[in-house]
Amino acid sequence: MNKFRASLLSSLFLPGLGHILSKDQKKGFIILLFFLLHIGILALACIRKRLFWMEKPPNADILATAAIFLSLLILWLGSFLDLWRKQRLHRHARTLQGYWSNAGHYLLRDKKGMAGAVILVIIVYLALFAPFFSPHNALKMHLTNTLLPPSKVHPFGTDNFGRDILSRVIYGSRVALGVGAAATLFNMLLGGFLGLLGGYFGGLVDAVIMRILETINSIPFIVLAILVISVFGSGALNLVLVLGIFGLQPARIIRSRVLAIREQTYVEASRAIGANNLRIIFYHILPNSMAPLLVVTTMMIGSNIITIAGLSFLGFGIKPPTPSWGAMLQQAQEYMRTAWWMSVFPGAAIFLAVFGFNILGDALRDALDPKLR
Repeated sequence: MNKFRASLLSSLFLPGLGHILSKDQKKGFIILLFFLLHIGILALACIRKRLFWMEKPPNADILATAAIFLSLLILWLGSFLDLWRKQRLHRHARTLQGYWSNAGHYLLRDKKGMAGAVILVIIVYLALFAPFFSPHNALKMHLTNTLLPPSKVHPFGTDNFGRDILSRVIYGSRVALGVGAAATLFNMLLGGFLGLLGGYFGGLVDAVIMRILETINSIPFIVLAILVISVFGSGALNLVLVLGIFGLQPARIIRSRVLAIREQTYVEASRAIGANNLRIIFYHILPNSMAPLLVVTTMMIGSNIITIAGLSFLGFGIKPPTPSWGAMLQQAQEYMRTAWWMSVFPGAAIFLAVFGFNILGDALRDALDPKLR
């Protein structure tokens, strides 16, 4: 009991320390590393005076300031609750592992998946804390510093308006991840719901849903997206709606999974004891359909990032001066020979983001499918 209390008090003092004292060193060091990383980011924001109340006038990004304090709170509280839960479990119960625990352990041992996760963590941190990491104002023009090559002051060089490319690449990650993740979440929710309905009820419901999806898929997506954006205008919200409504691949994947699950014995047993359709769908079928949905969702974020960059390159994405990787490539095409850095660094950012999501998706597929382990 004394050791239990000491571990909890240590976790309150420093997240991760309680796990280390309770002989869970691996998780403890990971929690401690992330906590110290967030402390370092907060210190960097204070040194640069980038917290929103430090700006004169106060024009800093409130999102980044809220995110850093919220993430610190989550790490501190999550570490304490996780340690408390584990200490309360019976000693023999700790050896029991379910499907998701086994998949998580397998994923942690997959070097390819971990490499993708590290890439994505870096990009996510750059997007969340862009005002803290960016060395310069991403929108401010310096017409006396145009087309400067990479240097100590401007590691990625400057563009034709004298804007720092590194800062614009960092802020461009917000558009790529924000719009891409929001559109993919829309895909997952709407496509997953349609797939559940079609696969479970079958018959006319399934036929109508599948014919609608086939009609949408028969039209080239990029042409349809350009048409809709030309009519309703560009912008982050319109991009999310277009990518979310016309990218419903999860519906077919969930449908095929539901067709197999609905015939299982436990589903028939639920019907026999009087469970209604809503309970069967959300308590039995949906949880057992999550694995393929997570895999396709991870890979679709990368596809949506490419689509967003392509639309921005064609002039149908996020409008200037908001930094966007695709728009930066479109602007750089006139300076390919004289300022190669204008195209190389935004292109490399797109490549790394898509590469990270794809290899993480492959690793998730292997981890969530016991036959592939």
